[in-house]
Amino acid sequence: PCLWQPKVAEALLKGDQEVLCVAATGMGKTLTFWMPLLFRVDGIQVIVTPLNMLGKQNVASLAKAGIQAIAINSETATPANFYAISNFRYRAIIISPEQMMKPGGDFERLLKDQLFISHLISIVIDEAHCLTEWGDFRPEYWELGWLCYVLPPSISLLVTLVTLTKSTITDITWILHMHKDKTLVIHRSSDRPNIKISIRKIKYPLNTYTDLAFLIPAGF
Repeated sequence: PCLWQPKVAEALLKGDQEVLCVAATGMGKTLTFWMPLLFRVDGIQVIVTPLNMLGKQNVASLAKAGIQAIAINSETATPANFYAISNFRYRAIIISPEQMMKPGGDFERLLKDQLFISHLISIVIDEAHCLTEWGDFRPEYWELGWLCYVLPPSISLLVTLVTLTKSTITDITWILHMHKDKTLVIHRSSDRPNIKISIRKIKYPLNTYTDLAFLIPAGF
C-alpha cells in the first residue's frame, strides 16, 4: 500500500477522527476501509454504496481475500440475512442508503444493539458525491447525517470521493454534521503526468493502425 492508505486505516482504527478521503479512481480508496479488518479480527465495517453492482463487486473481492461480506439491498434485506449479520457471520456489510435509513428497519435496530456496535470499526460513505448530486431523487442520502446522533464517538466516519471542490466539502460536511476540528482530510492529486492529449493528422488507412505506431517505443 501507499503511505496515505495506512494513514486512513490508522485513523479509522483509533476512532478519534472523521476522515475525508479524496483520491482518483483506481488509486486505492477501497483498500483504506478494508485494511482495518486485518488489524482487528473481530471488527466489522459498514459501507454505504450507491449502486448494487458495486456492492456485489466488493463482496466478490473480499471473498477472494477470505473475508465474509454481504451486500444488502431491496432484494437481500431479508430477516434471515439481518439475523446472520447480528450473529457476526459477516465482517463487511455493504448497504444501500435506502436500507440503512429505513425507518424502524433492521439496520436501525442493529445500530441500537450495543454488542454489534462494540464490533463496529467505522461507517464508510463511498462515492460521497452522491450526497449532493443524487439527494434530490434519493433523499435517504440527505438523512445520513442522522448517524452522528446514534453512533458513539469511538466509531469513525470515512467519506470517500474522487474530486473535491470548496462547495462540495461544505455541502458534505453540513449534511453529515462533520466537525472541522475532528476531520482528517486526505487529498490525493488526480493529476496523471503520464497521460497527455495528442492530436495527430491521420495519414494511413484506418484498418492498418499505422498512425498508432508512435505509441510503440523504438526498438521494441
